[in-house]
Amino acid sequence: MHWHRLAFLMAVLAMLGWGAWLLRTEGPSGVPFLQGCQVRRWTGLSCPGCGMTRATSAALNGQILEALRLNPLGMILLPLALAGLIPEMAAWVSKKPFLWRLRPGLKLTRAIVVSILVFTVLRNLPWWPL
Repeated sequence: MHWHRLAFLMAVLAMLGWGAWLLRTEGPSGVPFLQGCQVRRWTGLSCPGCGMTRATSAALNGQILEALRLNPLGMILLPLALAGLIPEMAAWVSKKPFLWRLRPGLKLTRAIVVSILVFTVLRNLPWWPL
């Protein structure tokens, strides 16, 4: 076991847990370091992540449909990202390959990137309800 890596990972997880607790209890306005999207502020356009703070807050409070309404693609990709990240973190800490890894491959990776790009364009059209 590599204790310095484990300590670093535990510190990151503690900060993420604190942020999740703030989102759940205080809502998006209660997290001082997540106040608005800079892309939207500078360009007036919604980025693919716009609404993720509010969507995550809604999901943490059991309001899954509201979370999907706020950022449907983000709420689909977030659990997939976590499913891929958790085994990688375990392998990094132990310096041993994890038994299971999410391997999206080139085709799925391209599909995800294209989905993000299409989602970004569609959500900025005036008639799109996102």
